[in-house]
Amino acid sequence: MTDRKRIAAAALVLALSLAGAAGAQLPATASGIHVVALPSESPLVAIRLMFDVGSIHDPKGKEGLAALTASMVGEASTQKRSYTELLEALYPMAAAIATGGDREVTVFSGLVHRDKLNEYAALLQEVLLQPAFSEQDFQRNKDQLQSFLTNTLTSNDEMLGLETLQTELWEGHPYGHPSAGTVEGLKGITLDDVRKFYRDNYTQANLMLGVAGGYPKGFPEKLQKDLGALPKGQPGRTTLPAAPRVQGRNYTLVEKETASVGIHLGFPLPVTRADADYFPLMVANSYLGEHRTFHGRLMQQLRGARGLNYGDYSYIEYYAGAPFSTTPAPSVPRRQQYFSVWIRPVVPADAHFALRAGLYEVQRLRDQGLTKAEFELVRDFLLNYTKLWAQSLPDRLGFHMDSELYGTPYFIDEADKRLRAMTVEQVNAAVKKYLSLDNYDAVLVTSNAAQVKEALQKDAPSPKTYNSQVPADVTEADKAIQAIPVKPTSIEIVPVAKLYEK
Repeated sequence: MTDRKRIAAAALVLALSLAGAAGAQLPATASGIHVVALPSESPLVAIRLMFDVGSIHDPKGKEGLAALTASMVGEASTQKRSYTELLEALYPMAAAIATGGDREVTVFSGLVHRDKLNEYAALLQEVLLQPAFSEQDFQRNKDQLQSFLTNTLTSNDEMLGLETLQTELWEGHPYGHPSAGTVEGLKGITLDDVRKFYRDNYTQANLMLGVAGGYPKGFPEKLQKDLGALPKGQPGRTTLPAAPRVQGRNYTLVEKETASVGIHLGFPLPVTRADADYFPLMVANSYLGEHRTFHGRLMQQLRGARGLNYGDYSYIEYYAGAPFSTTPAPSVPRRQQYFSVWIRPVVPADAHFALRAGLYEVQRLRDQGLTKAEFELVRDFLLNYTKLWAQSLPDRLGFHMDSELYGTPYFIDEADKRLRAMTVEQVNAAVKKYLSLDNYDAVLVTSNAAQVKEALQKDAPSPKTYNSQVPADVTEADKAIQAIPVKPTSIEIVPVAKLYEK
């Protein structure tokens, strides 16, 4: 059996098991709330409330207001019970109310057995409609967000680099600060700011309600009606400015005591799931380096052939929870995206070469494209692999809701359709159109920032030294890799403690 057939067969059973998933059904809207309903025979019911509000709505000087408001709704007391009492009420149901937020949306979600659905829905409505906004919860949630920025984010090199690349790419743009806000922004937020933000943004017009699973007939409509107690609000999404234009090679060196160097680079990409070119780029990206997989060129060449590091991946859109997740997560839709390469930590002596090796593979893909055999192998892999992204009831619901927001057919089905009709010529044309390394931002998390800066500015060759014999084709490619130009157009050293102050 060929590798391609083996890959296809491996996921066939699961692909068939998901093929019968019901499509989105939209009940008549008695309120301004958009509803996505996915009935099934499952004994479980997933509920997801996605508000069209995120960190792009943070007022200047109060960065973090959207995140703090979400916490004050989903992770705080209600007017009827304390937060401890809320958790105690949820515990016997084996359920929770998860709270999440990104640049453009805020999501409250949960999964419960249908026997407990009415009790759970009542608690969910209480949380959404009757937040207490207590001073105690306010201080606790503000402290947690500040601790995330100053401790959690800065202590994890991978999360740190991933977030810093975004803030550099989107500098001066509404996407240009972490969804959790900034330290100074959070300090400036008052409880009255939270109350006003809730009143202005938690509206029917901003809400998409999703329900999936074995719910009783009429349940989505009832929940929709009950949530109609929210203010009506004004329909229409916030207008975004154009994505920043990256010019030249721009480096941010995050100075931190660490034993390795983490490398992240990328540039804004004018393509989302609503664009036809997204799907050819999906194939090219998978060939280059699908997240947490081993078949990509980046992984094969940087880790496999050269032993440089742990993992090497590329992305054509924001990837939520990248250090911890294995497949793309729903409910982080964005109208503007970016291409990026993630080179997971390398030893300092290899950092210069590893950066060039990542650039080399992207440039090689652009210059050479995929062969027909490479295209077919990757395409067949994706035809099955994409089915794994929506294995669970909540994930299927989330991808359906994202598709509604993008204005497209259900993403998983659409990917199957587009991939089957695709040609290698379409993929290579998209690669040449969008992938170029003439202009990019790069972030390196390192303890020897001054030395890295000096090496980049000299732009001297950076040969790789091996402890054992390697194949001739590897050493031959190394000659081209070590000479790739990396001289910065701009370069800045930022102490880690200063990153998310403002």
